[in-house]
Amino acid sequence: MYCKDCNCEYSGWSGKCPRCKQPLEEGVSSEHIRTNGHIEYDQLVEMIQRNGGSIDVVLEASQVSRKKSRRFPWLGFGYAWTQIMHGEGDDIRMDFITTEVEKDRTWTFPYRGHGYAWQQVMQGWIAGNECTVSATDVSRKRSWTFPYSGYGYAWTEKLEGDCGDEIRVSMKASKVSKSRKWVFPYFGFGYAWVDAYQVSLTLV
Repeated sequence: MYCKDCNCEYSGWSGKCPRCKQPLEEGVSSEHIRTNGHIEYDQLVEMIQRNGGSIDVVLEASQVSRKKSRRFPWLGFGYAWTQIMHGEGDDIRMDFITTEVEKDRTWTFPYRGHGYAWQQVMQGWIAGNECTVSATDVSRKRSWTFPYSGYGYAWTEKLEGDCGDEIRVSMKASKVSKSRKWVFPYFGFGYAWVDAYQVSLTLV
């Protein structure tokens, strides 16, 4: 399902967009068919050097995934994570996709379930140059509503990695969204995902 106002695809969602509450539509975002503008690696290093040793780009979500599960008697566990992200700045195009997701779940007395999911590894292309970033900081919170509905929220606050031998990549969450649902009688499902990362390219 796709939200034309947010320009984001929501895999596993139905009904209204969890961000802007507009009706979701069938189809996929046009972001998914955009292609990279390739820049040779040495030229990319020179661009960072000319910019004082660093370049910052905002990366925005274009696909968010969601799943849920239940356990007897009323434990509900919700999981959400950012699957695909795109960004562009200073003539540098970036595309990232989540390749490894981590999940956890806990429960609190009497029947409140809390599910957590986050991106552990993301594969990226920076102006066509491949790189991999891994989670270095994960946040999580939980809440509940009367009488038994529990909600868990987790997201990757920071990821880091290298692009080749000379470029260090650091991604820090700048916008996080949360949503929660409940199903009769007391199943609660909490979801959290990163809408935007501030990406910094620096020279090693």
